[in-house]
This record gives sequence, structure tokens and C-alpha cells, in this order.
Amino acid sequence: MPGFVCVAFIHYRWCDQTPAVKSVVPFIKACNLNDEDCLLTANMQIAYPYIADGIPEIGVPRMDPMNFENITMWAEQNNFRFMLPYLQIRGGRRCRVVEFRQLRDQSAIKLIVDCPMIGTGTYKFNGKMLIFDIDKEGDFRMQTNSMRTTITAKFEKVFINGKNYWKLLTYEFFSEPRESMNIDLAGLFSGDLEQVQPMMNVFNKDMTTIWQVGEPIENGIAKNVFNTLKIFFNRVPIDEFLQH
Repeated sequence: MPGFVCVAFIHYRWCDQTPAVKSVVPFIKACNLNDEDCLLTANMQIAYPYIADGIPEIGVPRMDPMNFENITMWAEQNNFRFMLPYLQIRGGRRCRVVEFRQLRDQSAIKLIVDCPMIGTGTYKFNGKMLIFDIDKEGDFRMQTNSMRTTITAKFEKVFINGKNYWKLLTYEFFSEPRESMNIDLAGLFSGDLEQVQPMMNVFNKDMTTIWQVGEPIENGIAKNVFNTLKIFFNRVPIDEFLQH
């Protein structure tokens, strides 16, 4: 997720010791591989306010906000389609880094972040929800104060021009809201209150299903994070930020 977005940039500003980055984050220091307090607290979390805007000098794009188009979610059991023609995710600047470490026995890195998340855009909702036929569109908003995201990325070490790099290969992720997720679909329940009240009750109870079919949102965020991490590790030698 979003959360993950922040992580990617945290790594970049924290790790890179090139002159361009040092001038922006002068307090960055190299850490021993096993010194998790240094890796996590002294660098990643402190660097957080600096990383959300991205680093165009080396091709790392801005990740807060993140923009998506035409995200489509299906719920076959309820026979409806929920589409977001446009979605913007914000909140990366306020992520809290929970954990960062290298899984040496797996040649992987593990990142966990808690992030507030606000998503705004537009929606189209049509089909059947239980006994109700729906064909609506309007403004969309989703918000939670804490979305926890865990990303584990496999890598292999490569040696280029006398320097060691991590080449990221594959990734797995898991994300879930740790606090309530509020979703507002403007105009979905329009009309006489007595007529729409039963529909509102059903929709509120079924909101969990709406989030469960929101997998394309999670996938899009995780993919952006992984691609950002690949750019970062392709450009920053691991010797620049880890003392062996």
C-alpha cells in the first residue's frame, strides 16, 4: 500500500550517500547491518518527512499523492461492479515505520509501516446488492488513520564497477486497516429517506465486502512501492548505507 510507498522513499533518502542526497539529508549515517535501532529509528523514521516528495535527480517519482485510473472491483457473489475512474491516495508523509530488517537466510528485505490513508476520486456502481438494483455514480472518499502494510522483497547481490548492489526480484505483500475504514459514496443513497433506509442498512453491513473486493487498490500501491524500491537499489550501492 500507500504505507508501502513511504517505505520506498524512506529507503532512498536514508541510504543514498551521493552528494545530491547528502545535501538534502545531512544527518544520514551508515548503520551496522544488525543495528536495527539505527536502521529504523535514527535513519528511516527521521528521514521520513524528506522522502515523500521523491527524488527526480535519479528518476525516483513522487509517491505522495499516488494517482490511479479505472480501478475496477467485482463481487460476483453479489453480481455488482464497482469502478473508480479516478483515485488519488494521500497520507504517505505521515507513515510510521514499524520495522525494517534484512532476512539474510532468505535474501530478502522486510518492511512494515503504519500509514494514515485518504483516498478521493469518483465512482461508478452498478448491479445488484442483495435485493437492491444499483446504478449510481458520484464522488468517492475512503479514509483510515492506520493502514498497516508489510512488504517482503527478494533480491540477489550483483557486483557492478566495483560496487555491490541489491537487485530486487519478486515481492509479496499484505495490508489491512488497523483502525476503522470509513467509505463515503456521494449520491449512492438518494431519494426519500424511508425508501432508502433499508438499502443504507444493507450497504453498511456489507461494507466489509466492498473493502474485500478492493484488492486492485492494494495491488496498485504495492506495485508502485516495489518498482520504487527497484529504482532505489539499482542506483544506490549497499555499501553506502550498510557497514559490514
